[in-house]
Amino acid sequence: MKKTNRRMKRNIRWDRLAVIMFVLTGAAYLACSLFLRSYNNNLSAKKQEIDSQIATLETQNAAIRVDINTLSTSERVMRMTEGTGLKMDQNNIITIYAGNSGE
Repeated sequence: MKKTNRRMKRNIRWDRLAVIMFVLTGAAYLACSLFLRSYNNNLSAKKQEIDSQIATLETQNAAIRVDINTLSTSERVMRMTEGTGLKMDQNNIITIYAGNSGE
């Protein structure tokens, strides 16, 4: 007897493959959309927190600017010197103005 080699042909069922791919793609889309939505919400919350911190710091900076302007006036120096009995010699006074470097 002769041995016969018969190769079995596998028929690929394209319709089953298409359904499986469709289900896998749908599940991946659902998982990605849920993950991205929660990630977007986290980023939005962090942005709001940072915006509130920026507003707080801007308010503090404005208050410090007012303090600096108050402390740098010449009237304040005059009041301090008059109270202690010191006299100001105008030849020894140097005034430094804080302005733009382009001026």
